[in-house]
Amino acid sequence: MKTIARIAATASAALAAVVSVFVAAPAFASEEGGQKIDPLADFSSAGDPVQVGPILIVGFVLLAIVLLTSLAIGNLFEKE
Repeated sequence: MKTIARIAATASAALAAVVSVFVAAPAFASEEGGQKIDPLADFSSAGDPVQVGPILIVGFVLLAIVLLTSLAIGNLFEKE
């Protein structure tokens, strides 16, 4: 029974994460108030300095997500 509960908890957490992305996406995409968003404004051009800090932060966050996800999936198939 613990295995079924663990699988159900993991599945519900994954479902909640996916649903939250779909709920929040329209809010980020809206352009209310007549403001036009330039999608290329955030990218640097040749010769601009590279922002190392944000790149490292994103890298560590992605690494943590991959490691935690692999641990969670690996624990589902753990031999007893």
